[in-house]
Amino acid sequence: MMPALALALSIPVIGGCLLLYTFWPRERASRGDLPLILALGAGLGLGLSSAGFFVWLVGFGASKAYFVVEVMGLAALLGLMVRRVRSEATTDSQGALDRPTRGQFVSRLLGPGFAVSLIAALVTFGYRSATYPHGGWDAPTIWNLRARFLFRGADHWRDAFSDLLGTWTHADYPLLVPGAVARAWSFIASEPQAAPIMLGLLFTLATAFLLWGALTSLRSRAQGLLAGIVLLCCNSLIYEGANQYADVPLAFFMLATFVALALAGTLEERGSGFVALAGLTAGLAAWTKNEGLLFVLALFIAQLLVIAHLRGWKQAVRRQSIMLLGLAPMLLLIIGFKWGVAPANDLLASLQPADIIDRLTNPWRLWFVLQSFGERFLALSGWLAAAPLVLLIYLLVVGWSEKGAERESLGTMLVTLGLVLAAYLSVYVVTPYDLAWHVDTSMYRLAFHGWPSLLFVYFLIVRIPEAAVAEITSAQPVRPAAS
Repeated sequence: MMPALALALSIPVIGGCLLLYTFWPRERASRGDLPLILALGAGLGLGLSSAGFFVWLVGFGASKAYFVVEVMGLAALLGLMVRRVRSEATTDSQGALDRPTRGQFVSRLLGPGFAVSLIAALVTFGYRSATYPHGGWDAPTIWNLRARFLFRGADHWRDAFSDLLGTWTHADYPLLVPGAVARAWSFIASEPQAAPIMLGLLFTLATAFLLWGALTSLRSRAQGLLAGIVLLCCNSLIYEGANQYADVPLAFFMLATFVALALAGTLEERGSGFVALAGLTAGLAAWTKNEGLLFVLALFIAQLLVIAHLRGWKQAVRRQSIMLLGLAPMLLLIIGFKWGVAPANDLLASLQPADIIDRLTNPWRLWFVLQSFGERFLALSGWLAAAPLVLLIYLLVVGWSEKGAERESLGTMLVTLGLVLAAYLSVYVVTPYDLAWHVDTSMYRLAFHGWPSLLFVYFLIVRIPEAAVAEITSAQPVRPAAS
């Protein structure tokens, strides 16, 4: 059973990695980008396979033929990869990153720390999954419940969205996680609880490895390791992943979108492929949770404003058009799902204009929401000292990055995160449910959504450890290594 399940999950993971590697820009082709490609490709493959499984279910019903198509696509990608490898056999590509020649021993010190953090995360994840094999409350009542309907329902899979199930099942929620779990169950024709557990583990590790790989590629090896340690030591990442919720996958796709935008900035005018990739990963975020739709809207507003300010409206519209090309397939899927399958959102259906105005003008509600978010944000790590405060002190000690993050991508990230946060807080302020209950049962998860992305922005801004150590240990300036 387990080998078959491993194969079921390996096919989309390998397919996503092959897809990225095949079309990865030659300007960035280097061994240093391999961890980044593997992490980004794993999440991309799992997300696309979930969407493909649902489209096949709508169009052709439950059928094993879908997996034949998947394997054929995997074989085609493998052929394209082999062709590219052969064409580059005589090319000596070392990548375009400048790395400091001094202070390299810092990465050797951080390497064991990263390994220990990874082992501790795996042990914690395993213990929590063994203690709660069915995940947290929302797993059996929302995400895995929907997956069971998709797997067991055959021609009656639409019963998963019946009003008879009650509003507590949130039948309007997107289907990336249920679709991925149901796809794995359909592949092996069985329903082991290990499927959602393994899916949660894959997204948990992919999120940490994506942060590590992206900062290793864009900044330095030590910077990537340090960021990975900080994220792996975050209790929320491990607990929410083991809970089998959709919050870690959402955080992954938000981070993946920002990583793609940062990579696009390194290629200047040749970065259109990464901009389209950012649109695709943003679309997958929207296919993961309703909050992903807010993220997409905030992302497009932020990018339009930032690029229009820096390069003019013409360039801003061009950039938006490229991103929209990547977003379009997922956007069409979500529109079809929301209009043709899912019922109305229970929260929006309960809101009345007069009530919204009354709650927005109540200062106590706003203060309660702000105070509650601040408490949960500071408690994200579960450390003795709050991680945000520790990182602030670290920034004051080592200073800002001499290289500096790309203005466009950095500005887009910060404005997007700010808009998403404002939207989240506004929803809490106007919620028709009991405010204290709503905050207590969900805010700790929503506070985590942007945490990996915020760490990515932070470690783009902060000075790399190699440079700081080299300055302390030598009066000579840090010189970039010859490429």
